[in-house]
Amino acid sequence: MSTFPQVYHPDPDAPAYRPDQTSRFRVKADFRVDFTNGGYVEARDFLLDIPGDDVTPARLAEMVVSAMNLLRAGPVTIYRMTVVRRGEHADGEAAAEPDGPRKRAKACSGNRALI
Repeated sequence: MSTFPQVYHPDPDAPAYRPDQTSRFRVKADFRVDFTNGGYVEARDFLLDIPGDDVTPARLAEMVVSAMNLLRAGPVTIYRMTVVRRGEHADGEAAAEPDGPRKRAKACSGNRALI
């Protein structure tokens, strides 16, 4: 069993990540990707389809960079990862809101974006 956090340097020639909505398993992870030109992106409870019931942390780092199309990705720190069966977590259906979905504005670098 792996202990976390672990840092990986994804292979730029690694196979591209391809989502598969028919896969029975997903990996759920917390990670941080540092960029070679400064800055970083972090995610919690990020879900990616996997072809079987196992994935290595090194492959997860490659999948994250590929799935997010991060061209200037540097080291990837994996804080947590677990394999879950599709439907065992809260991604099965969109959460229903009492008055339907709402969009809210969020300030981003002086611009406003709908999320």
